[in-house]
Amino acid sequence: MIRNNNTSLTASFISRHILRSIEDDPGLKVKNILSSVKENLKVDVSYKKAWPVICVDGTHLRGEYKGKLLVAVTQDANNQILPIAYAIVDEETISSWSWFMEQLRYNVALDRHPICVISDRHTGVIYTMTHFDYWEESLAYHRFCLRHVRSNLMTHFKGLHLRKLCWAMGRARQLRKWRMFRRELRSMFLDAWNYLSAISSEKWCLTHDDGRRWGILTTNISESYNNVLHGARHLPICACIDITFHRTVALFKTRREDASHCRNPFPPKIWWRFKNAERKAGAHRVIEFDGPSGVYKVITGRRVDGKGGNTQTIRFFDKTCSCGKWQIYRFPCSHALAMCRNRGDNPELLVDQQFTKKRWTVQYSGMFNPLPHQDTWLHPGWELQADKSKFITHRAGRVRASRIRNEMDERDPDEPRRCRNCHQTGHNRRNCLNYRP
Repeated sequence: MIRNNNTSLTASFISRHILRSIEDDPGLKVKNILSSVKENLKVDVSYKKAWPVICVDGTHLRGEYKGKLLVAVTQDANNQILPIAYAIVDEETISSWSWFMEQLRYNVALDRHPICVISDRHTGVIYTMTHFDYWEESLAYHRFCLRHVRSNLMTHFKGLHLRKLCWAMGRARQLRKWRMFRRELRSMFLDAWNYLSAISSEKWCLTHDDGRRWGILTTNISESYNNVLHGARHLPICACIDITFHRTVALFKTRREDASHCRNPFPPKIWWRFKNAERKAGAHRVIEFDGPSGVYKVITGRRVDGKGGNTQTIRFFDKTCSCGKWQIYRFPCSHALAMCRNRGDNPELLVDQQFTKKRWTVQYSGMFNPLPHQDTWLHPGWELQADKSKFITHRAGRVRASRIRNEMDERDPDEPRRCRNCHQTGHNRRNCLNYRP
């Protein structure tokens, strides 16, 4: 009897099982495939086998040919960038995004659901997510990058305070705070509020997201990966593909070794985050309201700056805290850890399986094979035709290599500078206590 959480069921095993069905009916829907797998193999293609969130984005090629590089990335168990797929297309259009997302679903993410896709508001991505059954809700959920929503807003309206309020609404974890920011924005910038209200709140606000985006607000990870590929984007098409492939192979090798050398129950960044929350939990006071039902009140300790002393409600069996962090990030907040200490439970069991060392190891267990000689490749039945209008005619002088900066690159003058290592304020990387050169 195959258990419902059988880890031996890989994508290749499932694909062999469904191959005949797809050959008989090429239009077979993904939800029907999943039902067939559950009925015949007695197993759910589990949510636990998924990357819960992927970010997709496009960037310009910088070489002789004016194409676009489309990428899909996610975060691994150590909160580092994990590349999933990339492709080179002529332009970011409905057709090219539809093709890319179709290949992503059927060749990479067929057995992974539900997935939250975070992107900018490009019409090609929106069309794909709303018109194809394999990206429909229950199998996938589409969310917008908060930075792009704010950037779109600021192209129509101006004002530093409006910029702050838009961001505060999007990142608020508690509904009462979201309502407070909404009330202030609507009273001060009515036209801007009318613009934002046309965008469904679940698409860009954490409080209305139902936990689909795991607290990831932006597509920064995909844009960071674009920066990693910055040098490759100046190369010819074949060389760009080749160097990107080999960089990905090297990345997997390095991360695989890092995971094998990890001696803690969680990857390094998650372990630091866990220990930091445990340290904060030591200052909290826990009051049991209904132990059998798992209801507790946690009063936070007073900090040096005078803050703290807040009251949070924990519902242990629902894995929720009134601060919003536990259910949004799937990672226990300091209030949950304080409650766990009060119950005498193992706090490590509160951490979602997505952040464990075992999951980190599995994510980089895939294998790559070197490409064989080109003479051995099967002929696809078609040939690439170069579009001469896409070739760049260089002007005299130095070629511009840096991107054109826009509103999203501007730093808020009132925002405190943060350490590049630990992201805390009050110091920089050179005198950071956690910095290891």
